[in-house]
Amino acid sequence: MMKRTFQSTQTDSQVSPQTYLTIHSLRRSQGTPVLTVLTGTLNDTRGIWCRWIQQESRNTVIWSPGMAKSLSISWIETLLASADLQHQLLLYLAQVNRCTTEEIFLALKNKSSDELEIFQQQLPIQLSTQESLLLSWFLTQIALSCELTPDLASNLAQAMKLEDGENLAQGIMAFTKLLPVEILPGLLMEVTDDELLRSPFIRMLAQIAERLPEMPIALAAIPAHFENYCTKAPESRIKAMLRLGIIKAQSYSDSHYTLPDKTDQILRQCNAPTQLYEEAQSLLRLIVEKKDDSSVARSQAEQFLFHILEWVPETRGVFKLNVKMPFKFGKRLMEIDLFSISDQIALEIDGYYHFQDPESWRRDRRKDLVLQMHDILVLRFLAEDIVSQLDEILDNVYQALQHRRNKKLNQKINDECNWISDTSRADSNSIPGLFS
Repeated sequence: MMKRTFQSTQTDSQVSPQTYLTIHSLRRSQGTPVLTVLTGTLNDTRGIWCRWIQQESRNTVIWSPGMAKSLSISWIETLLASADLQHQLLLYLAQVNRCTTEEIFLALKNKSSDELEIFQQQLPIQLSTQESLLLSWFLTQIALSCELTPDLASNLAQAMKLEDGENLAQGIMAFTKLLPVEILPGLLMEVTDDELLRSPFIRMLAQIAERLPEMPIALAAIPAHFENYCTKAPESRIKAMLRLGIIKAQSYSDSHYTLPDKTDQILRQCNAPTQLYEEAQSLLRLIVEKKDDSSVARSQAEQFLFHILEWVPETRGVFKLNVKMPFKFGKRLMEIDLFSISDQIALEIDGYYHFQDPESWRRDRRKDLVLQMHDILVLRFLAEDIVSQLDEILDNVYQALQHRRNKKLNQKINDECNWISDTSRADSNSIPGLFS
């Protein structure tokens, strides 16, 4: 009955996509596997998904097969950004051992690897291989008093053998053994090519949806690509699941999301592709709707600025995204949002929370000092300014590059002059009686 009702309301223009997403969520809560398929432009599908996932008070990963980071790394990074992740793990261990979280924490703090192994072996639970690897990793971080941050994603993925993303479905199931399902990030995978709809990634999404119905999983696709897939792909269980999950994204023309004239002019002058326009509008929407939580907007601001710098000829190939430096900041290698190795310039994107949390502000100042001590020029921009003040930001970047390159050129000229002077002096001193 629910299936018939859902299909019949698909043609009702009065029902919003968010309502359909809520229907999908209800079906998931009843244990029915659902793989949502949002068809429309990248801008519309992403905006609809982010608005709905925020209403559900969950985090989400937005990923596409063309990204440098694997799906596993991206998903684990988002999970490790959860503020109470360690507390949830301690709660689980406390329940298993029938004691308090404080007692568990004291029992693990500063313990050796052998002691942690004994602790894990004595737990009255049965764990799969991956669940055991995951618990061992968590116990080590607690023992070392390490803060769980996205920087540790690669380390955790390696520990669980999830680096390439092929075993992500199995890996997520391991997390559900130790953590509540509701704190696990949702996932939106964006595909821009109809061939990708037949890729292993789609099968993996279906696996996650079937093994963990409670987790919000969605696929975003261009309507023409999805229709082509439905026409040509052979009938299968996955194809049937995709058809049942279709939600047509509606276009939004709210004036809040109209690009500023100067930004639009910059994109037109450099013949920017449609994707950059959509990224800019999506970022504007996120900034307006997530004023109190700019973590997602900040991440998208980093990517948008990087894509702009890669598209503009003057800065193409100059900056790298999320670069780990060869020196530490605190206990870990420092990571810079965007970094020019040749010019030694760091671009840092700050979110709204920097002005709400004094410790975040202090941390940024300490980070700036470390960078300055390594002779790195630091430019900080607000995430909400990346689109609205794009012209000023690009001007600042151009000026910084020109300053660095002029400085490097002047230093080279001075070095050559000093070398010539030293050489002339040495030659003069080698001629007997020249200055006698």
